[in-house]
Amino acid sequence: MSNSIPSPTRATPGSQPVHSRGPTSTPAPSMEVGADRWLTDRIVTVYVGPEEKRWAVHEKLLSSRSRYFNHVFNGSPDGTPGSDELKMPKEDPKLFGLLIRWLYGTAFATSGGARVFRFSPPDGKDVTVRDYLGLYILAETLTIIPVKNAAIDCLYDYFKLGLDDPSVEARCPDLRDVRYIFDHTPPESPMRKLLIVHAMLYLFSKKRRAVPRTILLPDEWEETITQSGDIGWAMIKMLSEWKWTMGSGGNVPEMKIKHRQEFHEVVPVMLEGLGEVKAESVE
Repeated sequence: MSNSIPSPTRATPGSQPVHSRGPTSTPAPSMEVGADRWLTDRIVTVYVGPEEKRWAVHEKLLSSRSRYFNHVFNGSPDGTPGSDELKMPKEDPKLFGLLIRWLYGTAFATSGGARVFRFSPPDGKDVTVRDYLGLYILAETLTIIPVKNAAIDCLYDYFKLGLDDPSVEARCPDLRDVRYIFDHTPPESPMRKLLIVHAMLYLFSKKRRAVPRTILLPDEWEETITQSGDIGWAMIKMLSEWKWTMGSGGNVPEMKIKHRQEFHEVVPVMLEGLGEVKAESVE
C-alpha cells in the first residue's frame, strides 16, 4: 500500500459553488483560529441545493477551515470583496448538513478537553456509506482536509468491525460506491485505497467463506469490474504490494488492515484552527 499523501484537488460532480459578493467592512481573519475564538458575532448565510435550503453559520467557523470560504466571506487577495451570503446550488443539503455537524461538533469537542468528535456509523437509513463518501468529495472540493480524515475514520471503523467482531457479517464496499469515489477523486486519494483494501480483505475473508450463501461475490462486482478497468487494476496493484509468494508454511503474511492514520492526509498548520491536531506523516 502506498504511503504517499495526496494534495487536495477540486473534484465535484456538479459545478462549483456560486457566491454572491458585496462589500464588507470585516477584514480577512488569520487562518490560525484558536478554539476560544471561533464564536463571533458575524453570521453568514449559506443556501444549498436547488431548493436553497438555508443555513445561518458563524463565519469564522467556516473561514478558519477553508480557504474557499475565507475568500468568499472575507475577500480574495486579488481585491475581490467578501460577502455575507453564499449559494451552492449543485451541492446536496444532506451532505452540507454533515459538514456543519462536524464543524460545530469539533469546535465544542476540542474546546472542552481531549474528547474528539466522531461521526456516527452509517445505519443504511438516516445516513449511508454513500453519504459519507459524498461528504468526502464535498470536503475535497472545499479543501477541508480534517473532514476528509473524519469521513475516513468513520468508514474505517465501519468496515473494520466486519473483520473484528464475530457477531457482525463481513462488510464489503459496494463497488458502485467505489466507482463513485474513483470518478470524483484523484488517483492517489486515500479513500480509494481504503475502499479497495476492504474489498480485497472481503474477497479473502474467512467469515465470508464460512457462510455458504456468501461464497459468491456480490452481484455488482462483475458489472463494475468489467466496465471499470481502473478499479480492477487498483485491486491487482494492491495485491502485488502484499508480496505474497506461492508455497506453504509461513510465506503468506496474515492480512490485516493498517492503522487508520495510513489513510489520513496531513492537515497544514495554517488550517489547524479550532484546536485541530495536525495529522502525523505516515511512517
